[in-house]
Amino acid sequence: MNPDFIIYGSGNYNSLGVLHCMASKEIKAFLLLIGSGRNPFKGEVIRFSKFARCLHLVKDEEEGLRWLLSHRRNFPKGTIVYPTSDTAESLLDLHYDELIDHFIFPNAGKAGKVTQLMEKDRQTLDAAQTGIRTLWSIYTTSPEFESAQITYPCMIKPIKSITGSKGDMRVCHTPEELNRAIQSAQSTKDFIVQQYICNESDLLFLGIRFADGTITIPAVIKKPGVSSTGEYTHAIVSTAVKECLPELENVKNYVNTLEFTGPFSIEFGLEKGKNYFFEINLRNDGTSHYPLAAGINIPYIWYLSCKGTLKAEDLSCRDSEYEMIDEIFDIRRVLSHEQTLSQWYRRLFSAGAYRYYVSFDPLPAFMLFPMFLSHIFQKIIRTATGFIKKTS
Repeated sequence: MNPDFIIYGSGNYNSLGVLHCMASKEIKAFLLLIGSGRNPFKGEVIRFSKFARCLHLVKDEEEGLRWLLSHRRNFPKGTIVYPTSDTAESLLDLHYDELIDHFIFPNAGKAGKVTQLMEKDRQTLDAAQTGIRTLWSIYTTSPEFESAQITYPCMIKPIKSITGSKGDMRVCHTPEELNRAIQSAQSTKDFIVQQYICNESDLLFLGIRFADGTITIPAVIKKPGVSSTGEYTHAIVSTAVKECLPELENVKNYVNTLEFTGPFSIEFGLEKGKNYFFEINLRNDGTSHYPLAAGINIPYIWYLSCKGTLKAEDLSCRDSEYEMIDEIFDIRRVLSHEQTLSQWYRRLFSAGAYRYYVSFDPLPAFMLFPMFLSHIFQKIIRTATGFIKKTS
């Protein structure tokens, strides 16, 4: 008989983090992986884990769902399916009626509801109605969009995360730039256009809503708001949720109105001491393994709650604050002169969490080392080429 916990998604650091969370509690997981599973340079690093023993590879989430439906008898009733992408979560949600008799997965009680709740316009409206500070927003699907008085700079994001791409997110400084960004987008033309804030940091709160309606939000990931390297490669992991989230009760009220049960993350931008709601992710967040050093294990807590064996002590944690480092790409901060090599070295080895590395399963991180060398080599080549062009 297969394990009673299925990780459903790509073999990237999100799924690897969940695998490590469960392995730390000696819970075996079955991997329903998207992609070939053999190329670490395309985010499929999970195959190098010594805990990746039971798995099945599919080309996309749709094939994964069909496989899940046709092989349900191979798993014990009550098996937990744990999605690590919006697409995987949406497919489980849309096929709620076919799956719910045999599997347990994050849901909102009826087919299609979670998919609706993923829409950014719905999220912003629902958050505002529960007293959470939101950004001024308008939608390209709105009849008033063409005549709207938009203040620049503004931020655009796909309304639906399952059809859009992070690559389509843009900061636009002029109407012409906004129009070009919308027209050139590859994945969608439906965007939310929002007030842009120069946020000092992004605050990502990790939580779970249980089947009885209780909510726990045990950790916050403080990501830098501005970095010359693009996507953040370091963050602060903290249990000081109340201090960072004065709106905690409003947030709990908001999550309760969704009637969603499962792990979630809710993101705010911090500017001049005020939190501004960005979005809520109704699935496991890719940062869920970062608070392990504080005694917080989001996937395992959800697993216990589904099994009906969750105890109060399982929710306890140590008051903690430490740095998380992306051990592969944080070197970019040295190459971009944000810090010295010695500073980077000291921070790397004093960090409390990493994107890929854990002491009990080091191989996935080590297998990414060639990517690290390739990145440095490419940077040196680009710098040398630029210097030659300037001097020629």
